[in-house]
Amino acid sequence: MPITPTYHVQCDVCFAYMDGDYEDRDDAETARKSIGWDDLNGGTACPEHNTRPSA
Repeated sequence: MPITPTYHVQCDVCFAYMDGDYEDRDDAETARKSIGWDDLNGGTACPEHNTRPSA
């Protein structure tokens, strides 16, 4: 049975996981940015801990 990596998006502050499993890093990165988990400091933060101003 082959080993298949699965990527997840995790908050850098509270370590919560964003829903979803991704087949590659690019898919996870795209999902992270599209749902607003990208932080101005270059990290990943859930909406509760994100320092990015809301639209």
